[in-house]
Amino acid sequence: MLDRHRSVRWLNSRAGGGSKYVVAGLTEYEMQASFDMRIEPREVGLGRYCLDPVRVNPKVNVVKHLVYIASELERGSCEYNAVYAHEGEHVKVNRGMEADIRAALDDLVNDVVGKVGAMFPMPAENVQSAIRRLLSEYGRDFKRRLRDIDRRRREEQRRIDTPEEYQRLSLSCGPNSAFQTVLQQAVR
Repeated sequence: MLDRHRSVRWLNSRAGGGSKYVVAGLTEYEMQASFDMRIEPREVGLGRYCLDPVRVNPKVNVVKHLVYIASELERGSCEYNAVYAHEGEHVKVNRGMEADIRAALDDLVNDVVGKVGAMFPMPAENVQSAIRRLLSEYGRDFKRRLRDIDRRRREEQRRIDTPEEYQRLSLSCGPNSAFQTVLQQAVR
């Protein structure tokens, strides 16, 4: 979603306020994750049990994906278009991460089904501890996979937000653009 109702002062405050560059656009992204898994024992004879993963349901939902562009920038202006294009790069990274997450969740489900299904039958007294161990192990694996993907996303985002890129943006619309005039004044 695009929000054009926030001032450049608000954007700079939201971005931490410590930047030596004026923040004229900002992308915020947030997701919620949950992992639901149920394993049931199945008797295979002589007091021995196999484990069946009857539900493996990892979920990740995007709950916030907002692009803010300073209200001081006129839609269609050079500065607006430059900021919009820059924020579009952040959106592409976030969308790429969503594709990586879908693939990672499919891999996780396949891992659970394959590994739990390949386990040797066990005595009844080991079933509950094995189920608890597997639930814990795969819960940690789920979180680890998401952390790794999010870490890569953050690294890609940092590659977009470099001093060189901010300098290029500030000069992209000429020497008397809103980057040097209107936005500088609005931040003060």
